[in-house]
Formats: sequence, structure tokens, C-alpha cells
Amino acid sequence: MKNKLINFALFQLGWLVCVLGGNVYAVVFTLFALSLHQWLIVDNNREWTLIGAIFLFGCLWDIAMVQFGVIRFAGTLPVGIPLWLGCLWLLFATTFMHSLLWMRRYLWLAAILAAVLGPMSYWFGANLTDAELRLPVIASLAIMAAGWAVLFPCGIYYAAYLRQKSESVAVKS
Repeated sequence: MKNKLINFALFQLGWLVCVLGGNVYAVVFTLFALSLHQWLIVDNNREWTLIGAIFLFGCLWDIAMVQFGVIRFAGTLPVGIPLWLGCLWLLFATTFMHSLLWMRRYLWLAAILAAVLGPMSYWFGANLTDAELRLPVIASLAIMAAGWAVLFPCGIYYAAYLRQKSESVAVKS
């Protein structure tokens, strides 16, 4: 339970550092947090596969939202997202196999919570940074909600799959 709390707290602190601190602080904190995560929390090396997948799909989702005019980040290339947002995806990915894994039994709840909390995170972040929701706010949030309602439960499902796969390998050994 202690590791789950550390995992959750690192992500919450990381959200603030990434959103408020910008690229340099985000990279430094993310490197620190990932090192601490490896040292204190990782109990399954397959987790890095999960973290990489969540990072990739999260960044692709955000790039798609930029491309389709849902959100804009000042100072980034038209096709890209800011470095701090990529760092935020890495930090978020560390929670799937730990503090958020309990949702594996409630994927419907994961979809609902993601559809509400995911867009709220973007809305709060946009109000704290130079990001801008380009469509009417309700339309931007609805698009984000739809994506989060699909992507987040898929990530939780994949985390549970990797956890179960590693546990079955450990039992066979």
C-alpha cells in the first residue's frame, strides 16, 4: 500500500511540476521520479513495456488533438506537443500497474472516470499554461472525453494483462 501511495503522490506532484514548471523542470522531475519509481516500486520489468506503450499512445492522442484543432500549445511545432506534456505522459504511465491497477475489475468505471477526469485535467492545465482549447469548450471537452473513455480502460486492461502474464511466469518458475 505504501508503494501505491508513493506512486500516486509522485504523479500528482509531477502533474504540478510539468504543468507549472515547463520543459526544464518537467524533464528533471521526470528523470528523478522514474529513477525513484524503478528503485522503490517496479516489481515487474514488463512494466517498462507498458510505460512505453502508454507514453506512445498518449503522445499520439495529444498530437492528434493538436492536428484536428482541439487544442493548441504555444511555442511548439504545429505537429508536436510540448516536452512537458510528454513527461506528464511518462509519469501518468507509471500509475497504471500500481495506484490505478485496482480499476482492472471495473473497466466501465475506468471509462467513466477517464471521460470526466481526463478532460478536466486538460481544462485545468490549459488555464494554468499557454495551452488553448481551440473549439468551443464543450466540444473540446467532449472530444477529449470520448478519447479518454477508450484509451484509459485499454491501458488498464493492458497493465492487468502484463501483471497476470508476469505472475503466471513466476508461478511456473
